[in-house]
Amino acid sequence: MGCCLVGCVRLLVFALWRAIFAALIAIILARIDAYIEGRHGESLPGRAWRAYRGQGKTGVRRGTPPDASGAIDTSGRPRP
Repeated sequence: MGCCLVGCVRLLVFALWRAIFAALIAIILARIDAYIEGRHGESLPGRAWRAYRGQGKTGVRRGTPPDASGAIDTSGRPRP
């Protein structure tokens, strides 16, 4: 009984430690972001940081795609 309890407690502690560590890293990165934005807003480091931070973000495309009318064939016949 005690061995199982120790194993469960160890598993919970390890999982909580990882979650706490991830939260601390997120807080540190948010503080760095706020510091650079507030201190170096329009200077070269600020613009470079914004470019780096925005890297890889693709805008969400909303609405119907341009070729959506040809995507669905509702007549029941195969396309030629």
